[in-house]
Amino acid sequence: MKEKIEIIDYKYRITILTFIIFMIIGVLVPLSGDDYSSYLIGKKGILSCLQNIDIKDGRFISGFFTNFFSYNKIFFDISLASLMSYFVKICNDLMGSVKNKYAYLYPLVGVLMVNVFMFSYNYLTINAALSYTFPSIMIIIYYYLINTCDEMNYKVVVKLILLSLFIMLSSIYLAIAFFISNILNIIVKYNKKNGKKHLLLLLLQISLLIFSLLNMKGELFFLDKNYMFNNIPYLIEEVFSKNILLIVVGAIPINYYLHDKLKNNMYCRVIIALFDLILAFSLCYNFFHYSFVNLNLVLSKYSGVFATENWYYIIYFSSYIVLFVLSVNHFVNKIKVRHMVNNLIVISLIILLFILISPMFDNGNIIFLMFTIILSCSILSKDMNVKVYSRTIRSIFYLLIIYYISVFAVVKYIDITRSDYIKEQLDANDTRIEVKANPINLIYKSNPSEGDLINNFKKYYEIPLDYSIEVKYFGIFEKIERKVKEDR
Repeated sequence: MKEKIEIIDYKYRITILTFIIFMIIGVLVPLSGDDYSSYLIGKKGILSCLQNIDIKDGRFISGFFTNFFSYNKIFFDISLASLMSYFVKICNDLMGSVKNKYAYLYPLVGVLMVNVFMFSYNYLTINAALSYTFPSIMIIIYYYLINTCDEMNYKVVVKLILLSLFIMLSSIYLAIAFFISNILNIIVKYNKKNGKKHLLLLLLQISLLIFSLLNMKGELFFLDKNYMFNNIPYLIEEVFSKNILLIVVGAIPINYYLHDKLKNNMYCRVIIALFDLILAFSLCYNFFHYSFVNLNLVLSKYSGVFATENWYYIIYFSSYIVLFVLSVNHFVNKIKVRHMVNNLIVISLIILLFILISPMFDNGNIIFLMFTIILSCSILSKDMNVKVYSRTIRSIFYLLIIYYISVFAVVKYIDITRSDYIKEQLDANDTRIEVKANPINLIYKSNPSEGDLINNFKKYYEIPLDYSIEVKYFGIFEKIERKVKEDR
């Protein structure tokens, strides 16, 4: 009994730890370049936030909060840390009781293992976080509530309505995928007890979806065979190659599934080895996506046997998806949990389809698929009885924490020295301002390099618009940049 209480206590400590980690990161990071314009809007007050909502792809609620949070960043930091910790809690709750308490670190390690672009864009860019990360976690919360509540009382219904409002008015792609999944959910699993409430929620969702579609600006879909076919390598690169670490984690249940199904086949080990070999080489080829500095200064992307343009990757990627779905349905024991995970997979697959058919698609939507993989693998680790190597999982966790805290401490230092250096030049009445370049990719568009970004940067740092600015690397990065330019 004492051991069981200790495990439950550890699970809640992980939830608190997740909140603390994301709060520390939030305090250390400055605004991204994408949020400068929203900061300037939010600076003028609530009315300005309401009057300047970007509705080109259905970002009504998220558009308002982007403007508000950009000027009041501490509220964003608290909200992100709260949602990330709640996501980790849901993963651990769905895992249930585990033999080794360190298994509860899996979802936290998972959210820290996303690629650098996804971390900088989906976690730290207020605009993208509110449009994609927040509604993605809210969809998971929505299905968690539906599948864990036997009776939908007043409090649960109110929560589901509020979640629906945010989801449907944040990202049109997530909204459409969420709505389709809800229709399928009602068809497959109609519950007489809560059926009317589900239908009322569906009616609310379709009303909000129609409102978004009628007020959108831009072409939502572009159904052209050539366009779709040409986008397939792009889809594989954005989903598969750039997220190869989580894809490798997702291959673990596939390995178990193939072993169960092929254990009487003499070629079982050969088939599994070949499946893993492609992932191993792909990991080596795509590992630069996890580097916090821009390795394009040193390396350039090349075409090779593991480049996503090759036709056999289409077959492999399709096989991976099918096998992952089969693994979930083979190993997840609890019917309600399996049903929830299947709903999330359906939404993920619809989002993948949107990459092929929509010219307005934003890669930020892919975060939903990554959350689905993290949640699924956390549950599967328990149901497959995967042996937990305590030292290994703790070592990975500690390394990730040291890595992120150290890098963001450097980011904070760069931001402070940049601001001080700009102020010194303004005080000296220099009309040509040198801006210290941030070489770390974990802050999205941190260097003012083009068009509106330059003007918004000037307004944010109160630099007169008629002044010129020059982004300049310092130290080792200046030498690297000069060397690369000479080689070219």
